[in-house]
Amino acid sequence: MKLSEKSHKKIEEFFREHLADENFRLPKIYFYGGKFTHFLTSRLKIEGITIGRRIYVFPENFRVCENQKIWLDEKLVVHEITHVLQYRREGFFKFLWQYQKSYYANLRDKKKRDLYARSQAYYEIPFEIEARQTASKFAVWSKNRKIK
Repeated sequence: MKLSEKSHKKIEEFFREHLADENFRLPKIYFYGGKFTHFLTSRLKIEGITIGRRIYVFPENFRVCENQKIWLDEKLVVHEITHVLQYRREGFFKFLWQYQKSYYANLRDKKKRDLYARSQAYYEIPFEIEARQTASKFAVWSKNRKIK
């Protein structure tokens, strides 16, 4: 599944402003929410995972609107698209390496391996911090855009 044209334009406009790049274009991005995705996100206990330009979203996050179109929370979409852009910026393997290296360094610093320590190690990954901050900025931007 791809973003609707309307959502694509809106999110592209946000990133154009956010990155201060008037030539910015969103790459082709694909969303998945099938059985494999359900298994993957359930096992990892996550809402979504991005691998390159492919975004796997926990299927229960998809909603069907009255007009029978599929809807995803835009803040989650922007969070995951930020990871797509991080892959592009860092390079595929470098991103994966830095992401895992950061996670395990954070976990090692916790000196525990329980669920709380693992969650904290995840939340402290710089790529995750950047994605959460970008999604929060999008929420404010989107709200202000509607007010105008």
